[in-house]
Amino acid sequence: MRKSLTVIGIGLVLAVAGGLGVATTSGPADVRPAASVARVVPDSGQDLEASIVALQDTLRRVPGDHSSWANLAVAYVEQARVTGNATYYEKADEAAARSFEVAPDDNFAALAARAAISSARHDFSDALARADEALDINPRDLGALAVRVDALNELGQYEEQMKALRTADRLQPSTAVATRYSYAYELRGDLPRALDILRRAAAAGSRADRAYTLTLAADILRKQDLLAAAGRQLDIVQEAVPGYLPGLVSSARLQVARGDLDGAVETWQDVVSRQPLPEYLTELGELLEHLGRPDEADAQFAVVRTTIELLDASGVRTDLETALFEADHGSADQALAQARAEWQQRTSVHVADALAWALHRTGRDREAIDAARAATRLGTPEAKFWIHRGTIEAALGMIDEARTHLRRGLGTDAGLSPWQRDRARTTLSQIERSR
Repeated sequence: MRKSLTVIGIGLVLAVAGGLGVATTSGPADVRPAASVARVVPDSGQDLEASIVALQDTLRRVPGDHSSWANLAVAYVEQARVTGNATYYEKADEAAARSFEVAPDDNFAALAARAAISSARHDFSDALARADEALDINPRDLGALAVRVDALNELGQYEEQMKALRTADRLQPSTAVATRYSYAYELRGDLPRALDILRRAAAAGSRADRAYTLTLAADILRKQDLLAAAGRQLDIVQEAVPGYLPGLVSSARLQVARGDLDGAVETWQDVVSRQPLPEYLTELGELLEHLGRPDEADAQFAVVRTTIELLDASGVRTDLETALFEADHGSADQALAQARAEWQQRTSVHVADALAWALHRTGRDREAIDAARAATRLGTPEAKFWIHRGTIEAALGMIDEARTHLRRGLGTDAGLSPWQRDRARTTLSQIERSR
């Protein structure tokens, strides 16, 4: 999934690069200037380190440049998510504060930076409010438009998400908007349309944009079981940007899909050495568990807990990550408490899935089925959503529904964790034997 801590290969885009209109099926929009300064926007694919160096150089020469302080704040947010180093959130706070000191009034760039910081910390209601404040001042601000789309997605306000996307695409067509449009269609199960948007974005973008969008395209191709095509996309990615981390994440899952589990372990180890996010650590741990290496798996799971604790200490809400991890690898009661806390804040399909699974793991299947239906309400091609729903239905004796949804989950993504796949197959086999 492309989301918050656990999903996104984070990058940057310069708003001056122009972009791509995706609301229609026509070709790329004309490239045109969108701002007088380089703007940093979450989740877009541009070269993060180069942008940070450029911003720092600008601020050494012009320390009163409030826009560059705001951009640097967003860059630090992205650096925190890329490296897993939560101390960058404090640097982001400081940079945003400097921007407000220089320009306390009508500082839409700093408001957009605050929105990005809140989004990164998973306070999506505050992120939405800050983005709206920025857009009240400058309705064309790409950073605020992007964060607004993200916040609505994470809050589960999907109709509003699409409206926000149409507005963003009309005002600021760009890689940042294109990738979000693609995800909106992927979330709704329209993989061909999502893939078409990414391909058009790749054709119109820079080398870094191309690496980012083709990585996302490879993920969709893998879900369509087009493994050779996915591999070709990732080969192009590594040629364009050698060692590109989101590409390595996608490669690890493709290796799993192809049955190269030892190769996947090596790739995951490379990934988590550079970006120790809970989702990645968990996938590596589950792979090691599947391969009969429980001590190594336990070591990865210990790092997951430490990482979550560090993120929590830095002000990042980790209820969703904790719920997902603890439900499978720790305390089901803790998972349920965390999932319920998150559900009070937002009702996205991902939170619904975490709540459903935690309820199941604590023996509350009659409550769990409603949450599982909420998780699958958009038809999202997320294997675990359907596996969780099918498992809950099996526990309730809903055999036909369970068989349908377990098969759907098992057929959704060949890159699914083998450990997760084995459990689903066991449940499906039990159903088949009971016929």
